Amino acid sequence: MKYIYSIDTLDAISMVTKSIVKHLQNNEKVLWLVSGGSGGKVSIEVARNLRNLDLSNLFVTLSDERYGPVGHTDENWQILINGGFEVTGATVYRPLIGVSRDETATQYSEWLTKTIKNTNHIIGIFGVGADGHTAGIKPNSGAINTSKYAIGYTGNDFERITITPTFIRLVDEAVVQVFGEEKHKTIQQLINEKVSITTQPAQILKEIQEVTLYSDYKKEA
Repeated sequence: MKYIYSIDTLDAISMVTKSIVKHLQNNEKVLWLVSGGSGGKVSIEVARNLRNLDLSNLFVTLSDERYGPVGHTDENWQILINGGFEVTGATVYRPLIGVSRDETATQYSEWLTKTIKNTNHIIGIFGVGADGHTAGIKPNSGAINTSKYAIGYTGNDFERITITPTFIRLVDEAVVQVFGEEKHKTIQQLINEKVSITTQPAQILKEIQEVTLYSDYKKEA
């Protein structure tokens, strides 16, 4: 895991943009996992940078979603749209489709299965919570020990739909952005310790071949 000290998201935005553009220009098909929550700003700005490009080889979906009616107040996809997220020409998959939580997760997983068979590069934007979660994978949750690519479960805050560690292991490149003093202890542990993903799900990000972490945590030399 490559660590870069940063006080804002500009470097992360630049890195994701350059990677997607490079692979598209090489005529590769790219699956881009966008992020809601704290990663929403990065996703929105990268999408703006991709405007006026041929995005026919780009596939886009979320790493996780908050289950509920399509367009509900806390839906990550709706929040992105409200912020100006637009990838005209790309193939997009909005996880919420107006069916039960479990059926939503099943169809999400099936879309991921089908899509990765047709892509050359998977890049994801990830965040890390103070509790050590990443995507929608909370500590000690049912999302951890499953062979499925996506799962739905009841979290301590939302009904969640999320990719799983099984799918994260297939990701080729991850840009992780984590800001805020309340997360510094978690980042220190993530960088320096080997902890079970059951306790700190973000540890799974270390298994991705190419990972860059941007944070305002001042790592000791």
